[in-house]
Amino acid sequence: MGRVVTDQRIAVKLSTTLAFGPIGIIWAFLPIQLRSLGASFSLISLVSFIPAVETIVLSPVWGGILDSTGRGARILVLSFLVQALGFSLFPFLRDPAQFVFVVALMGLFSSSFIPIFAALATESSTQYGRAIGAFWAAASLGYASATLVGGVLFQFLDPIYLYVLGALYGYSGILIVSFLTKQGLTIAKSVIHPEGYWSLLKQRDIGILCGVSILALVSSSSFNSFFTIYLVDSLSGSRLMAGLAATATTLLGAIAFRVVGPLDDRIGRKPVFILGAIGYAIYFATIYFVTNTVAVTILWTLPIYPLIQASAAALMSDYTSIADRGKGLGILESAISLGGGLGPLIGGVIADATQLQSVILFAFAAALGSAALSQLFLREQTQRRQSSDIRPANPAPIK
Repeated sequence: MGRVVTDQRIAVKLSTTLAFGPIGIIWAFLPIQLRSLGASFSLISLVSFIPAVETIVLSPVWGGILDSTGRGARILVLSFLVQALGFSLFPFLRDPAQFVFVVALMGLFSSSFIPIFAALATESSTQYGRAIGAFWAAASLGYASATLVGGVLFQFLDPIYLYVLGALYGYSGILIVSFLTKQGLTIAKSVIHPEGYWSLLKQRDIGILCGVSILALVSSSSFNSFFTIYLVDSLSGSRLMAGLAATATTLLGAIAFRVVGPLDDRIGRKPVFILGAIGYAIYFATIYFVTNTVAVTILWTLPIYPLIQASAAALMSDYTSIADRGKGLGILESAISLGGGLGPLIGGVIADATQLQSVILFAFAAALGSAALSQLFLREQTQRRQSSDIRPANPAPIK
């Protein structure tokens, strides 16, 4: 039994790492490439906004499919395939709008990654903070590995090699998921009667959690989505520095997730969430006045986002039974994606109308608002889920 549980964890972590590598390439380097092709900030913002809208709509759907069928492996194989095919098309594109269109197609399926991997991570554990932290640590390692190698490729070679790297992650993901299906990338259906989407959304705690998460992500993404452009164009940093910065922030994030998860379980989800919102306010206030390239880059690498993401996912796991875990985490991901999509859209409009530095002030105000609302309205789950609210650790594979 112990060996099976270990194999399951390895399968989930390895496939999670491969899933989030290509996403790191898109977020870190595609904005720079599109800007070099003459794209406006508003068009570049669609690279984040369109997948966010898709995730808003589809993430709960993917979570519901997982809850009702348990076929996580089949969904993941399809998502990896579309991701790999999208990167395979990039070398043939020339117009920035074409890149945005392909990213949108990929987002239809990559929106399945977070609800499925997060549900798999919390399947056999009552320590939701620790489980969610381990999931995001694996995702951060995937992001970091791709941005580290991608930064070198993008700086010294043709961008086509960056796209090849993304495709390799996708095709490798297909092989890993297919090979390790019997080791735990399926999930057993719960005997607990599930609730509907609307029933979950009507719950006060879930509604408030989604609201403050949206505002927190609007704050962080409104400027951070353009950070690599700000570093290269405004502060005269290099593309390699942008890649190293993206790598550093995700490596530190992976370490932070391993710390934040147990911290959520020990001192509570709400204090950690609020600490993250306040951390962003301090970060934006500081970089508004600091223009030294190295100093700004170091500040950007500070792992603030794990405080918010891990705490929010742990809270949602507290609020839902295992029968609704996929739907609940999908709803949360919809809220986070709404914030993550609206932020760059608002930031792009502000940057086009004024200057990119003005976005920092907006992000600062949104972070303060998120911290205040969280303190006033967010609350902990007073009663932990019972051990009976756990699926079997060794579900039978789907044939």
